[in-house]
Amino acid sequence: MSDIQKNLPLQGEAKSSTADNLLFIAIKYKNAIIGALVLIVCLGAGTFFWMRQQQSSEQEAALQLSRVAPLFDQGDYKAAINGKGQIAGLKKIADEHRGSPSGNMAALLLANAYYSVSEYDSALQVFKTVSTGNNDLAAAALAGTGACYSNKNQFAQAAESYQEASKKAENSVLKSQYLAHAADCFQQLKQLKKASELYTKIIADYPGSTGAAMAQRALWQISGQL
Repeated sequence: MSDIQKNLPLQGEAKSSTADNLLFIAIKYKNAIIGALVLIVCLGAGTFFWMRQQQSSEQEAALQLSRVAPLFDQGDYKAAINGKGQIAGLKKIADEHRGSPSGNMAALLLANAYYSVSEYDSALQVFKTVSTGNNDLAAAALAGTGACYSNKNQFAQAAESYQEASKKAENSVLKSQYLAHAADCFQQLKQLKKASELYTKIIADYPGSTGAAMAQRALWQISGQL
């Protein structure tokens, strides 16, 4: 997480968010996602029969997702979105297996891929379709929504999405970072008092975290403007 965190935007940079701002979400969970896929694919024959009865498309979706994931990992986002050769793209997997665990994972990666090629409207639309029982992944989708709004200069909506992401996340590191991004958005809106209050809350609630460090630097920068 440390290398990825170094690429997160500092305070006041919400307007110029780059793909690195969002990619840490997908990268952080990439191993968990692929691990879940491998588990699904490698289940025993008895379980396979049950799976086929209960969720006929899940194994196919998991296999397809495990094949396209390396394209995403390599940064070949266009190919990951649309597919390459016999490899189905994330868009096809998400569309054809909507609602399944692998379909939802495909949707999250698809939204990240769209974001990475600056197709923010497409990314925003897909992020809003992501449905998962994992709170940190659900929070990642909300944070992705916030990042898209931020890049569209819609900072009020971005701040709201980041705050919702912080509430949803179970990981305290992510909670603090999402709140810091929300405060950055308030700073962009020139709502410095609100930004300052949120930065102060982050420092108090998440001492020693990356989000707290971001918040402290932001407070130093805006202290003379309050």
